[in-house]
Amino acid sequence: SSSSSPGGACLSCSPCHACGEMGAYDKAQDLFGKFKAAFEAEPCDLPACEKQLGDLKLLVFSGLSSGVAVAAAAGGADIAKEQLLARETLELACFLSIRQRDLAGFERHVAQLKMYYNDNQQGLKPSEQKYTILGLHLLHLLASDRIGEFHTELELIPVDDHENVHIKQPIQLERYLMEGNYAKVLEAQRDVPKAYYAYFMERLIDMVRLKIGASLERSYETLPAQQASIMLMLADVPALQEFALKENERKAREESDDTMADFTPSLTRRAPVGLVRWEVKDGRLFFRRTAEKQLEIPALDLMVNTIGYATDLERIV
Repeated sequence: SSSSSPGGACLSCSPCHACGEMGAYDKAQDLFGKFKAAFEAEPCDLPACEKQLGDLKLLVFSGLSSGVAVAAAAGGADIAKEQLLARETLELACFLSIRQRDLAGFERHVAQLKMYYNDNQQGLKPSEQKYTILGLHLLHLLASDRIGEFHTELELIPVDDHENVHIKQPIQLERYLMEGNYAKVLEAQRDVPKAYYAYFMERLIDMVRLKIGASLERSYETLPAQQASIMLMLADVPALQEFALKENERKAREESDDTMADFTPSLTRRAPVGLVRWEVKDGRLFFRRTAEKQLEIPALDLMVNTIGYATDLERIV
């Protein structure tokens, strides 16, 4: 038997005698094989893989934005293999997103995959990549400092599966973070279970450094550069200088963003404060505190804007 898409195209014939051409499923399977081979090639042509993935999605999915597979609406004896192709496509898409440093794409593909991981009605064999990808997603949430979402996702994974090496690692890392045991976090960077974990571990270490740096700013005016390097888990003083430069650039961007926001009255926006600048000089790290920023809005303009907002609010009420 063969199944058909909502648009009537044959999905599973091989070849399809009814429509006189190779079926959509066979086309998708062929393209998936080419995509996988290109993805596993060394070196990998990422833009070419992205193009192949886009073409593959057009064949496999009826709605790219919702991630609903054509196979899900097809029915028939071939639905399992169609679901399997969709699942494997999304799994490779997850790994491609990591290689591209595309975090939004990674999150989107993981969200789509959950439909297949949580659906036991199609008779699919458990995926070998399931816990690798779920573990990577947990690590991504940790590295993004999204602890609440981390625990929400963890609760969706059966407790018995928490001992899986790919799930156990993020759980342990979260405990280290809560304990403030950053040395253990750094040590874990050398013991990650999969190559794709390295990117998220780098992001996690960067996040930890920002937390340590913020603590140092509040506690010191200056301290020896070598000591600061050790505390920030950096290799040496030159690495500290590079980190200080990036930190100052990041803060300059934040100040620029705040300056733009200052012209929009808000009851929730925090009071403007100066950001600390880092300077490595004469073997020491100095925290230079800038003067507090002042809102540079003419008093008359501010008054007119405020009256305008009040008038608009009164009309709404």
